[in-house]
Amino acid sequence: MPTGPPLPATGARPERILVLGSPGSGKTTLSRQLAGATGLPLHHLDDLYWGPDWRRPDPHLWEGTQRRLAAGPRWIIEGNHLPTIPVRMARADLVVLLDTGPATCLARAVRRAVQIRCGRHDGLPAQVRARAEAGHPVAATQDFRRLLWKIARFRARSLWPVIEHTRGNPDAVLVIAVGPGRAHLRRTRLRRQLGRVGLTATILTLRQLEADCRPGNGGPTGVGRPGRSRPTGVGRPGRSCTTSET
Repeated sequence: MPTGPPLPATGARPERILVLGSPGSGKTTLSRQLAGATGLPLHHLDDLYWGPDWRRPDPHLWEGTQRRLAAGPRWIIEGNHLPTIPVRMARADLVVLLDTGPATCLARAVRRAVQIRCGRHDGLPAQVRARAEAGHPVAATQDFRRLLWKIARFRARSLWPVIEHTRGNPDAVLVIAVGPGRAHLRRTRLRRQLGRVGLTATILTLRQLEADCRPGNGGPTGVGRPGRSRPTGVGRPGRSCTTSET
């Protein structure tokens, strides 16, 4: 058990949590840990987005699906789908952004593709998985080369647009969880970058956040809820950012 939660403790807990990050960053694993610790219902966007044979939904219907999800009182929604982040962001109490290095994400994506080709289908979206388990041949992803390219460029092209979306909801708390590999240097760099653009985040290592989500810990604490007081430096754009160094 950790000696204490890495987030400042106020007693309040979030009821609507977004989990974002590069493909292969660990979103699915972390969101399951969060669901187990908090009891919040968990929604994987890829399960809802991809149809059999990796068919995409109509964009307007897809946005409506997300609006219905986000309108719920309690949830964890895992997945990027960057163009529609504002739909979910507007309702979130807590945004958890995984900042895992591209080399780690690429290795995980390749490993998962190999596992799928070898008959392990649990990494597939629900409707694609159902088709595979019925004996039909399925691809490991809709476009593997495009997926690898997206991972390789996530930090350069997508990370900061995701962070900027938090400006659309001043009541949402942003937690950035830095993945393995030079975590201290990465946290220092993120702290400086956030300070330059006037945004606020609590910056942890992924290990710290996972420790806070172990069974019995109840999930992240101290991230506040709309209408309640917040610890200094945590949560609202325009304030100085804070990090956890425990």
